[in-house]
Amino acid sequence: MKSQRLAKKLLKNISGLPMIVRVAKNAEDLKIGKVVVGTDSLEIFNVCRNESIKTIITKRNHKSGSDRVQEVYETMNEKFDLIVNLQGDLPVFKSDLLEKTISLFSDSSVDIGSAVCELSDEEMIDKNIVKAKANLNKDGIGVAEDFRRQIKIRKNFYHHIGIYIYKPEVLEKFVNLKQTKSEKQRMLEQMRALDNNLKIKLVKIPYNPPSVDTYEDLRKIRLIFKNNNL
Repeated sequence: MKSQRLAKKLLKNISGLPMIVRVAKNAEDLKIGKVVVGTDSLEIFNVCRNESIKTIITKRNHKSGSDRVQEVYETMNEKFDLIVNLQGDLPVFKSDLLEKTISLFSDSSVDIGSAVCELSDEEMIDKNIVKAKANLNKDGIGVAEDFRRQIKIRKNFYHHIGIYIYKPEVLEKFVNLKQTKSEKQRMLEQMRALDNNLKIKLVKIPYNPPSVDTYEDLRKIRLIFKNNNL
């Protein structure tokens, strides 16, 4: 709710529904698992509840989204194989984003799964775009080596997509780790995982699911919904 570039962006209307509702309903339509919105905002809680979306109010003082997700998981008091942390500003994504990222856990050594796509020339110099470094194999899969907002060399860097999937025991371990120096400096929570030798595996998908950070992003998303009768 306190987004600096687009105030209250999760409540912005997209083709008749608030953005956070669009994200949750899209996730529900995939029928992969239970969908829950975790928020410290009564406004978000109320709009989601009005659309019959399960929503849990959390504490306000979480250091990262993962800490909030862990509180939601503990509050639910249910057992799941995996926990998917999906960003609330990602109103357009396809099933393969979740399916391919979930499939990374066929490797039992994986602690956290995430996704990347190609990095454009424009994005390379945009410090708002997080870049992930990995040596991907022919199937577009590899282990994360680094995450940065600013890079000088493109080699082995990709556009990082805002999705994290955890084993429940790994998420619990992660949130109990102290924030590291690189996490604070770069404002990237995934550095806490790398600094503590947690294995983050990445899969490359062939498109960039558009997130909403500015009014121009919102305008483009609204056009996508309008032009596709979504």
